[in-house]
Amino acid sequence: MDLFYIFEIGIHNAMKNTFLTLAMLGNFLLMSLHAQDFKVNINKLTEQTQKLSESPDKMCLVWWIPIEFWETIFDQDQSIDKKQSDDILMAFSQYSMFVIIDGTILEDGNITYKSRDKTFENLVLTDVSKKKYAPLLEDEIDDKTKELIITMKPILGNTLGKIGENMHFFLFQKKGNPLDPIINAKGKENFTVTVNKEDFIWSLPLGALLKPKKCPEDGAQVDGSWSFCPYHGKKLVADN
Repeated sequence: MDLFYIFEIGIHNAMKNTFLTLAMLGNFLLMSLHAQDFKVNINKLTEQTQKLSESPDKMCLVWWIPIEFWETIFDQDQSIDKKQSDDILMAFSQYSMFVIIDGTILEDGNITYKSRDKTFENLVLTDVSKKKYAPLLEDEIDDKTKELIITMKPILGNTLGKIGENMHFFLFQKKGNPLDPIINAKGKENFTVTVNKEDFIWSLPLGALLKPKKCPEDGAQVDGSWSFCPYHGKKLVADN
């Protein structure tokens, strides 16, 4: 199967939700999960991995793409060749991947975008132990991964136009131990991405990757990453 088609499936699914994120219209409660046959909701996962600047004059979106995103895409689309999907997972598992768009909204409503190089210079990833990482240089990324990113880049432009054209990929890695991930999407930890001095903070685990829990008060399903019901204050229980 053509790599362009594989990535088009994944990015198209994610971008459907990105349109809502950029418009600030994402609705967390619209997506339901069924505990007895748990299946990761790709739109919910995409929503939880994206952060949008709160500044009214900025168009800055940070999209963290954990390896679980690709695993979900490949698991839910059986038409994708397993060998190709395994090769992609092997390549991407070495890195923490982010897609970032950094723009300024002008008084006339137009947007000016920072170049990839400019964003690169002002980008830092801070892990749960407060260790800081700079994005990898081109020559620090293996050829296979660079080829895959080159394949994905035009899909963003085709899907989102000018905004997509100004979305740039950045990779981070523990040097000397690339298979030890900087971020554990299912761990109880947090991390921060700083773009031009603005912090975007994630508190993990990602609820989209966990089976939902149940409120003992009314039996309602809630996010699997929560410990207590936000409505009744009761300790949540497993929804078997």
